[in-house]
Amino acid sequence: MMKSAVYKNIKRIRELKNFTREYVADELEMSTSGYGKIERGEVDLTVSKLIKIAKVLNVSIEFIFKFDVDVFFEKD
Repeated sequence: MMKSAVYKNIKRIRELKNFTREYVADELEMSTSGYGKIERGEVDLTVSKLIKIAKVLNVSIEFIFKFDVDVFFEKD
């Protein structure tokens, strides 16, 4: 199973891009509830699915793995 940070990062990146769960699920040709399970880390994420998610979010897979929200919103 992938690290939980990957699932959280997918959700954070989606939210920062103002994409709805419905939109991303639609683009992935899956149900909204199925996509929600990915964001919550309730299902194993395949490499092929991760590639598709990265394309929909318009980021690289590496970006999803390395994304750190604190870099974008520095905490004082």
